[in-house]
Amino acid sequence: MEPKTNYPKELCTDEAVCFIAERHRVTPQQLLHSFLVGEYSSGIAASNNTRIYLESNEIEILKGLSDTIKD
Repeated sequence: MEPKTNYPKELCTDEAVCFIAERHRVTPQQLLHSFLVGEYSSGIAASNNTRIYLESNEIEILKGLSDTIKD
């Protein structure tokens, strides 16, 4: 299954998503893509092959928000 790469504008501009992305020096789209296709329990792979290690609260925030983009 091909991962979704076009996320709703509301999600990409969400304050929490932007904050987490900025904190890890990636775009909101990169963060969302990596989170949804990556192994977030041990860190998630960013598109530039670096690892993003999310804190447990960041994982929970993204889990909650990811429910809004599931088909």
